[in-house]
Amino acid sequence: MTDVAHTPSLPGAVRTTQTQHAPKSRLILIVAVIGGLILLIALFGRIMDFGIRRDEMLFVAPAHLLGRFDLYTDFFYNHLPYSAWLFRGSYLAFGDLGLLMSARLAVFAGWLLLLGAAMWGVYVVSRAPMLAIFTGVALITNETLLGQAGMAASNNLLPLSFGVLALGLFLNEALRGPVRAAPLFCAGLCLSIATGMKISAVVIIPPLVIGAFLLPRTLGFVQRLRRVVLPALIGGLLGAAPLFLQLLSAPEVFMAHVTGFHTGPHIAYWEAFRHTEPELAMSLRDKVVMAYAGWLSGGALLLTLGVVASGWLVLTGARERAKGIEWGALLLTLAVLGTTMVMSLVPTPAFPQYYAAPVVFLPFVGAVLVRALDPQTMRALVPALAAGMILMVFLALPRLGPGLLALRAPAQTEVAQFDAGGREIASVLSEAGLTGPIATLMPLYPLEEGLEVYPEIATGQFAYRVADFITPDLAGHFVMSGPDGMAALFEATPPAALLLGYEPDLEGPMRAYAQAHGYQPAAAQSLSNRYGDGVLFIARGEVAK
Repeated sequence: MTDVAHTPSLPGAVRTTQTQHAPKSRLILIVAVIGGLILLIALFGRIMDFGIRRDEMLFVAPAHLLGRFDLYTDFFYNHLPYSAWLFRGSYLAFGDLGLLMSARLAVFAGWLLLLGAAMWGVYVVSRAPMLAIFTGVALITNETLLGQAGMAASNNLLPLSFGVLALGLFLNEALRGPVRAAPLFCAGLCLSIATGMKISAVVIIPPLVIGAFLLPRTLGFVQRLRRVVLPALIGGLLGAAPLFLQLLSAPEVFMAHVTGFHTGPHIAYWEAFRHTEPELAMSLRDKVVMAYAGWLSGGALLLTLGVVASGWLVLTGARERAKGIEWGALLLTLAVLGTTMVMSLVPTPAFPQYYAAPVVFLPFVGAVLVRALDPQTMRALVPALAAGMILMVFLALPRLGPGLLALRAPAQTEVAQFDAGGREIASVLSEAGLTGPIATLMPLYPLEEGLEVYPEIATGQFAYRVADFITPDLAGHFVMSGPDGMAALFEATPPAALLLGYEPDLEGPMRAYAQAHGYQPAAAQSLSNRYGDGVLFIARGEVAK
């Protein structure tokens, strides 16, 4: 009697429970969205105010130079071309905001792609929304990515964004059921774009190529070739076509810049001047120490713990969980993680930004493992993931907090200061009636206003400083001049001004020329950055004629 009497009330009780949980779920969603927006705004502010890096002379200057010159043949550029082309496109779209700002906007767009691709990829693989959110927070608070790797306009972050998207697209097709050609085509395209930005991204390709011949396991060999391998191959070839065209246009010059420089004078220079750069690793031991700091500290350690905890729950739980692991997908993600870890240890010299790649691919290992968990166990993980996210944000506050504060005074941010510096140089030269190139190892200042610079040092100091370590054959492929060649260069085309004060050890010949030929310092207030207080020397008297 009692049981029968209570039976009709059960549906109402369920509806009441659902009604009680609905406002709570909406509140959590609102808090998550607001928190995510605040993190993105802080990230944007940090990118806009991040101190200039020497690498940006190399990567950002071509955005303006490509309007008049050809890459490699007309000025020095020692990387694959896709990053330079991307920054050129951003400059054409947003150049009115400033040269450096247009490049940093491209970096922020790369961040949006990275976060979107990682969160989407982890979600479709794991089927766990909380893990996707955890991934986004882990990346946006990662110490390595909040340093030069993810803030400066270079080729460090951008290839990771396309690599993560490629992996997510492939895993989704391998795990979802009937494969589709379009996503696999896009995956191949993204892999080529990533490689065209940074040659080390090529290590992502072999695991995915092997995976294309093995996943999904339900397909026969002929079907796999037609439905998986062929679309990805076509996308990859299309993405690589501009790179091959660039190579064929001047193969010897291209190879001299991309491989000859890095395997010869670059290493020799840093072996001789390793004491000038504290964040530098030359030996394998030092590289491992640097990798340890990048992979197992702060938010990265919490991310690693989350992945390890997921694996522990799966592998030590019920036998059905272990049976539910998609072993092919797990091996693929582990292979991508492993190859990026090994590649991080290969370049010599090594810098902290080289160790960012494994961090962005690690969440996919956790996603494959969590996929094997039942909903109840996954719900039990939610509090731990939430606590982890809170700790990650707390650890990142010293870096993200100033990003929020920087946006209170946009005119004082780094990108605005560079634009102001360029305008100030242009104003001083205009008032003095001076025209001609500006000699400097910090060319972004004059390029901000489209002023002329010397092609030999148009991308900064990278070729200039290694002149003593370059063989004549290799130097013949570069448009460059070392310190010993500055006087002859200036005698042929006298500079209208020299912007000095950032690299005292390298600027000696330029300063000597300025003193010997009567150049005088001009009043300029917006030329200071993390490398020093810039001084603009302008031509006077006979020199100015």
